[in-house]
Amino acid sequence: MISKDFRLDFEALLSQIVDGQGFLHYGYWKDGTADEISLRSIGKAQQAYFDELASSIPEGTRSILDVGSGTGSNALRLLQRHYSVDCVCPSPRLNEIARKKLPPGTRIFECAFEELATDNVYDLLLFSESFHYLDAGKALRQIAARARKQVLIFDYFPRTDSATARAVSHRQFVRLLSDSFSGAFKIVSDRDVTDFITPTFKVLDAIKNDQVRPFVIRSVAEFRKEHRVYSLLLSYPLRRLLAGFGRSSNRYATFPETFEYRLIVLART
Repeated sequence: MISKDFRLDFEALLSQIVDGQGFLHYGYWKDGTADEISLRSIGKAQQAYFDELASSIPEGTRSILDVGSGTGSNALRLLQRHYSVDCVCPSPRLNEIARKKLPPGTRIFECAFEELATDNVYDLLLFSESFHYLDAGKALRQIAARARKQVLIFDYFPRTDSATARAVSHRQFVRLLSDSFSGAFKIVSDRDVTDFITPTFKVLDAIKNDQVRPFVIRSVAEFRKEHRVYSLLLSYPLRRLLAGFGRSSNRYATFPETFEYRLIVLART
């Protein structure tokens, strides 16, 4: 099983190599279709995702806390739009990348959001594909303490209810908000944008199935044939490699069956 930290580091590296942007979020396809199968098209769609996110920031916002700031790519572009931005991210490796990218003096809290200890409050708390990692109840209590005006959540939710406090369904999130935080927040807007996100997986599936998968299968077969002794010594990692990259992918179909992607704006009551 690939760890979350390794996956995020790899995705950050890939995004930096492909287009220099370092985005860790999925792409946003304005017409709901992917007209080009390439990593370049993913980079363009990731930029469109940021543009959609930025256009959803309520008027009057000046200060933002970017929760789950990753490589700092969103924060950098928000700073370029003249917002005041602080970041919070628990990953030392991603924060190292962010510090090289962001202007000197940009504050990065290196901790889990639920454990953030500060008296600072912000006009807007921003969650770009980070809320699903959090304990929903603890996160909302922290949000209530840190958000002066609004909250923007651009993230996916499982379609089935969670048995834990993490990765809650959209239904559970709305219920929790209504039951325990109705005195603090109201939902200003709540859009289902799943259809604009899923073309990301059409592109990634095609790249993996048509290019990466045949290459890995062929390379492992040739290695086993030409290096029989080493292939015995490396039998386990080779099997893991085939298990990860040698199987076909169909996330374009399974993602919308399993998740719904929402763009939610909350405001203080």
